[in-house]
Amino acid sequence: MPFAHTALARTGSNEFSYRTNDLQGEVLAVSYFDPAKVIGLKAMDIIVVTAAIGGARPEVLTVLVTATVPSVVVQAVSDSLRDSSLCLVPAGLGWDASSYPISLVSYRDMGGVRVGSISGYSPWASAEYLSCRGGTQIYVSATGSDSSGAGTIGSPYLTVNKAIQIANAAGQPATIWLSAGAYFRNASGGYINAPGSTTLPTVPFCLMAYGGIVQYGCIDNYTFVADTTYTNTHKIARSSAGAVYNPSLRDSFGNAVMYTKAVSAAACNARPGSWYTDGTSVYVNSFDGSAVTNATASVYLTSDTFAINWGSAPQHFFMDVADDGSSWDLLGSRVKIIASAYGASPKIIAMRRVSTRYASSVSADAWNGFGFDNWWGLIWLESCYAGRASADCINFHNTLNAQPLYAVTLNCQGVDAGVFGSGSNNGLTLHENVIGIDVAGRYRYNQGGTLRNINTSKMLAHGSTFSDDRGDLYISGGLVPPTEVGTLNTAQIWLSECTLSPGSDTAYAINIGSGGAVFLRNMPTVRGRVSGSIGTW
Repeated sequence: MPFAHTALARTGSNEFSYRTNDLQGEVLAVSYFDPAKVIGLKAMDIIVVTAAIGGARPEVLTVLVTATVPSVVVQAVSDSLRDSSLCLVPAGLGWDASSYPISLVSYRDMGGVRVGSISGYSPWASAEYLSCRGGTQIYVSATGSDSSGAGTIGSPYLTVNKAIQIANAAGQPATIWLSAGAYFRNASGGYINAPGSTTLPTVPFCLMAYGGIVQYGCIDNYTFVADTTYTNTHKIARSSAGAVYNPSLRDSFGNAVMYTKAVSAAACNARPGSWYTDGTSVYVNSFDGSAVTNATASVYLTSDTFAINWGSAPQHFFMDVADDGSSWDLLGSRVKIIASAYGASPKIIAMRRVSTRYASSVSADAWNGFGFDNWWGLIWLESCYAGRASADCINFHNTLNAQPLYAVTLNCQGVDAGVFGSGSNNGLTLHENVIGIDVAGRYRYNQGGTLRNINTSKMLAHGSTFSDDRGDLYISGGLVPPTEVGTLNTAQIWLSECTLSPGSDTAYAINIGSGGAVFLRNMPTVRGRVSGSIGTW
């Protein structure tokens, strides 16, 4: 619907005011606009003219802007925003509003599923992202060629490694386009491990999926053969294997069903739905006695699917999709993006519509679905999914601790962590000097605390759901009873309109350690136990 524009009167160099008598109860978009330039809006904030502001409905709406602008307009916004559930970012969170000016978060209930949004800032409109989109353009396909390809849409390269080399040589920000398809490790370099087998990027870049689902994984394209000794099994020659899943069978979370690891080839032969490796061959006994193929058995290797260690020279990095039908499906191992030192200035990581599944390659390892460490700047995950990790689904560390890491998780999910029964496997967790905002997240059936923040981290969660944590106390001998929201050390969490659903009345909805705090706003009745320093805001 068309917006009704009303100019505000200037009351100072950076202050504007408007009488709100005829706008009480409305949701307004307050936009900084330069009428002398035909360039549209320069910035935007959302203001709610209700009793929620300042405890009383103001008769005069005062807008402060961070820079002098010629004029300001008020816009009555569409019903979709007016019906949203809105939340201002609490001052105590310590969010860097000058670098990442998030002013307000919201969600709408769309048929029982909450869909969140964030006002004031988006990495997808940032100069850093746009420079990649406007820079060097390189195309990759699972049917391309590094030797004869030209990196164009009609003649693509085969591997991201080749594309990164070309981008580095060009010396400017780049977008690397990956067409839909399955990128197997042995056929098309279907993994990123930099530095190492993949060249380390030295320029800002964006990976862009287009035309459908891009599947990446630490998996080879195999041909299984029937074993003549263990006749119920099929095997492949493979020296390294960490886990086997059946992608044709799905559990209640939509993840593939995992084969059980047997103690010997003979034990595998005797048990349908099992696998075994002797260090030379991998044996698989199907669930139903049928022949084993790539369609019914994905053998994931003990290597990273997507890992970048930028050392002391981090770059801006984006992972995006070109259309609504496209997404990223990273299979078999973790997403791990770290640095060993901060860069000279803050950097952005932003990932949209990326899923990471089965980060459980070795039972002796504890691998996160998404794991980040030592990042100065912003990490933004939007509509991302992590499932069946052996450790945490989404984990933010900042071990260097000298500069803050700002983390956003928008419409994200983290389910079924703790595949091998290790301890403290969280759906979402923030650590040292991480300041986070989670909007409309869904985290469930994890093991060791659905949301569990520690150290000096601070976080706002608005409209998110935390449910059915199993704890690790009774499963793996850990220390955490079933807990939906918990803290250790001096971590602080602001909860706004979140749903906490423990699996039983004896489980913890909130369990706050000594020195930590949780603040509640517009929360429904909490089922389960509550312990620790609980406040309101």
